[in-house]
Amino acid sequence: MSKLNNIAMFASNDGGHFAQLMALKNLFGKYDSVVLTDNKRANRNIPALKDVKAIEFAMAFADKRDELTKDKNRKLTHASYLSAYWTLFRQCHAIWKKYRPKVIVSTGSNIAVPLCFIAKLHGSRFVYIETRAKVYSKTISGKIVGRLADKVIVQWPEMVDVYNGKADYYGTLV
Repeated sequence: MSKLNNIAMFASNDGGHFAQLMALKNLFGKYDSVVLTDNKRANRNIPALKDVKAIEFAMAFADKRDELTKDKNRKLTHASYLSAYWTLFRQCHAIWKKYRPKVIVSTGSNIAVPLCFIAKLHGSRFVYIETRAKVYSKTISGKIVGRLADKVIVQWPEMVDVYNGKADYYGTLV
């Protein structure tokens, strides 16, 4: 097991996942916090990020998505993203090694998967917050990390049953 630092890493992808992560801004100042995202616009000018120690970027999946969507004739499949997932895993692992966080909190989506495996591998605690957009079924990320996460938080009471009682409901973030 690796030596962990007293750091909380908060991770999400761009869009609604990032908006939900920003709803946790009150926690950023309470802990030595690092934000990991693929949101190219994330910077210290965002008031919620003024208290974080660092902002890190894992862009593999976002870059691949941009590349694939430029070719309008190409059919997008899960297989199209396999190399991006491997690169994303390597990027997340390098950032994990830089900070060695004691806990990782993720609002998803695809960035949660490699971080959950990395957390389990190195002894960090992993908290997954399922998106507010899901009321009656798990996301793909939730299906994968829900089994490994130290804690799963859902934003609808119906989702507690979807996770077979292994999730906690605290209300919605935004």
